Amino acid sequence: MSTATPSAPALSTSPLPVPPTQRTQDGNHARDADAQRSNIQAVAGQYMAEKQYSLLVPLYILALYWVISALIVLLMGIKMSLPLPAATQEDNASSNFGSVFSFPGFLIVVGALCANRQFGAALAFGSTRRGFWLGTMLGFLETSLATGLFTIVALACEMLSHHWWFGVHAFDVSILGSGNYGIAFLVVFGMSMMSLLAGATFGTIFRSFGQMALTWSLIATAVVLLALFAVFIWKSDPVIRFFTPWGSWTLIAGTGLLSLVLAIVGYFVNQRATI
Repeated sequence: MSTATPSAPALSTSPLPVPPTQRTQDGNHARDADAQRSNIQAVAGQYMAEKQYSLLVPLYILALYWVISALIVLLMGIKMSLPLPAATQEDNASSNFGSVFSFPGFLIVVGALCANRQFGAALAFGSTRRGFWLGTMLGFLETSLATGLFTIVALACEMLSHHWWFGVHAFDVSILGSGNYGIAFLVVFGMSMMSLLAGATFGTIFRSFGQMALTWSLIATAVVLLALFAVFIWKSDPVIRFFTPWGSWTLIAGTGLLSLVLAIVGYFVNQRATI
């Protein structure tokens, strides 16, 4: 008499049901992430809404710098004739730093005003401290991109017109890579970002901890810079030998490193502040 062997039950291939509590948690996380992105975009939009100082004035400053450079060349041409001799043009290209140092002062002020004036409004409309800082960084990126792109356009016009037909070197200068579009963009972008972050970081210190904290932080920064300058004077020959082959990449790396440090310091000051 044969006995039938019971068969094993078939394994189900359908996915296991997700517990209701897990679905609720996943939905909450998704909503929180969407709200955070919306807050960051709102803060960046609030910053860019003031186009006069967040976008246009830096470009006006660079345009005015070009006009002043052209006027200086015209005045030199009274004595030397136009276009300027090739040797004089080379000297101007190697000693003209206005394309890098004409706008940082204004952008430092912009960063400080943004960190103070927009903070309360951002929190009132539901942003978090983290969302405010990240949204501000996004707005700073847009300003720096615009400034860098303007530099590329101005450099292209200068190169195509053979330095505006009479020897103007405003953007085709050594500090911007002598006609290298990539270096010109990165130098101006890095300088813009560093200036905005410096203003925002020190502005956040002032808003959060008051005038004395700002004063001591500025003193500490000045002491560090003076110490670095003293080391440079002490070891100037090896330092110059080390950085000379880098050229403009030294400035790019320096502004990038300082921007990163300022962004991190400003973020933690903003998070720890009581105001």
